Amino acid sequence: MKKAIPFFLNVLFFLHVLLAFLVLFEGHLKIPFWVQPLGRMHPLILHFPVAFIVLLVVLNLFKKQLDPVSFEKINYSLLLLTSFTTVLATLMGLLLSLEGYDSELLTLHKWVGIALCFVIYALVWVYSYGKVFRVLLYTGLLGVLVGGHFGAGLTHGTNFLMEPITAAQEEVVDENTPIYTAYIAPVLKAKCTSCHNPQKHKGDLDLTTIEAITKGGENGEVWLAHNAEESLLLKRAALPLEDEEHMPPEGKPQLTKEEITLIGTWIEHGADDKVTYAQLQESDTLKQLVTDKWLKSFEEKQYTFNFVGAEAIKELNNPYRTVVQKSPTSPAVEVAIFGRSAFQDEYLNELDKIKEQVIYLSLANLPITNEHMKSVGKLQNLEHLVLNFTDIDSEGIGALQGCAQLESLSLSGTGINASVLEHLQKLKGLKEVFVWNTQLNADDIEQLRTKLPHVIINEGYVPDPEEELRLTPPTLVNEGNIISSGDLISLGHKMNGVNIKYTLDGSRPDSTSVAFEKAFPLDLKGKRRQTVKAYAYKEGWLPSNPVSYIFYDRGLVPDAIELVYPGILSSYTGEAEKILTDAVRSNEKVGFSKFWASFNKKPLEAIVDFSVSAPKIKEVVLSCGLHYKQKKSPIEFIAVWASDDKENWQLIKKESFANESNLDRLKEISIQLPKQSYKYLKIVGQPKKDDTLRVNQLFFF
Repeated sequence: MKKAIPFFLNVLFFLHVLLAFLVLFEGHLKIPFWVQPLGRMHPLILHFPVAFIVLLVVLNLFKKQLDPVSFEKINYSLLLLTSFTTVLATLMGLLLSLEGYDSELLTLHKWVGIALCFVIYALVWVYSYGKVFRVLLYTGLLGVLVGGHFGAGLTHGTNFLMEPITAAQEEVVDENTPIYTAYIAPVLKAKCTSCHNPQKHKGDLDLTTIEAITKGGENGEVWLAHNAEESLLLKRAALPLEDEEHMPPEGKPQLTKEEITLIGTWIEHGADDKVTYAQLQESDTLKQLVTDKWLKSFEEKQYTFNFVGAEAIKELNNPYRTVVQKSPTSPAVEVAIFGRSAFQDEYLNELDKIKEQVIYLSLANLPITNEHMKSVGKLQNLEHLVLNFTDIDSEGIGALQGCAQLESLSLSGTGINASVLEHLQKLKGLKEVFVWNTQLNADDIEQLRTKLPHVIINEGYVPDPEEELRLTPPTLVNEGNIISSGDLISLGHKMNGVNIKYTLDGSRPDSTSVAFEKAFPLDLKGKRRQTVKAYAYKEGWLPSNPVSYIFYDRGLVPDAIELVYPGILSSYTGEAEKILTDAVRSNEKVGFSKFWASFNKKPLEAIVDFSVSAPKIKEVVLSCGLHYKQKKSPIEFIAVWASDDKENWQLIKKESFANESNLDRLKEISIQLPKQSYKYLKIVGQPKKDDTLRVNQLFFF
């Protein structure tokens, strides 16, 4: 041990000289990338000197109870080890700070740490001077406490220590509390402000107050009012977890699906930090979300009925019907049926197999008649039913008497009239009804409110008659924008009495354009897409700005699609198989990840089943997305294989995209095949190493 002491003293001298040099010239230093991992080891190493310093203090407090010779050996060896680990942790912390961190708290933490390092080193040289040694030792302990406090503030926020006490003193949230204060700010506080606060503003961004958020950071504004998709906060949260720009960074608590939806809806509403729950219209999407989703998401409803088997759910799913379990811990099932021209009675009748478990059913824009409502009435635990723009009338609602749990009923665009009151009064659990664009007039709606005092009657937005405001654009009633030729397109508006005009030739609609009166078929024969442009107008209002909806030809519909690898799926993304077949094609710009099935370390490998119809296929099209910073192709190749038995595969076509410079070509990749019948196709998309292939739909023609 005696021979090793001079070596340790020389090492300590060198490291402290190096530390002094780095501190003196840190303003001129640029840390190379290969050294940065050493700096990031600071949080790992710093716990050793903290423990050793405390142990030194305890050892010296009980000095008299120990054998003098043993004490001297242990004490001096521990001191050298303490000084060595302290200078290592300080050097690593200094390297970490040079990566670009900048805050007052970091400055305090850094200088306390440097001072502590030299105090501990001084203990080595004054070891023989008992009184001086003890003073410096206790000074070192004080430095550990102060530096540790500043370090905890950097990692967890300045209020980390007292947060349990201050949290208990927070004001109770009620309907007059601003939505931002009650729901948005707590999310930011829990997931973002540990790195973005006045003391540690990474990216020059502070998210602790609305005033600081408004200033933005080095990358611009945090959010754009009325434009959630282009808001930086949500764009960063939507990136794959392994992306270096994803926020919060990997290892930190991530934003949940509900939190992202809430923030996005609040931004779309206008990002108003003053608007309260009580001020929102009952029909407002933000209020409905806070009421039905956000507040209730924290306590999942418990059901007494049994779970449905995974195989049973899989059998019920097809290209025109989605059947999903509400959550892994709930036996409840949610069902949506779509595709008016493809609708078959069995799509509804087959739900009798899971009649106990269905709590949500969407039949919007389908040719549902009063006769079909008998099947719906068998769903005894149904809570939410969407019948918008179906062919039912008031009599059809009478078939729902068996749905004792029904809470929400959407009847917009149906043929109901004042006689519907008789049937609604029998639904004792009903909490809300949507009735805009129906035959109900103002007196009828007032009668509903009088007779059903505990039910919210949602008739859309009713404006102040003295205001002349601009109408919002028409909305698309269809579930998706991928359709078959001849499918009906329906436009709507959240306000009663609004007229709509539209064009199909790409021109801007005006007063001479065709008036929308009822759902109309869209002919896609011979073309892959069709644009519908529309605007809304009403007397006493300014006409809306025109809106465009692009519809894509569904092409040949496979019997089933199976993915060999699930892709990179965050809680906000959903299931890749559903994304590729949900009849919704997002715009080409990669926005929220829920629209994209992403593949990184493993390829897209989709097995497509055409065994029943075995149609003649000549083309496979992949609708892909590119990250907004993409500068080169993320794809190595796309390959298409064929088989008659799903075992013996033959390569039909393979195209390389590794050196593709025209990135627009990658947004819609077309693979031409020899035109013939295929029972099974396997589509393989190989992403480049450390890159991501994003797909949101597969088409076959």
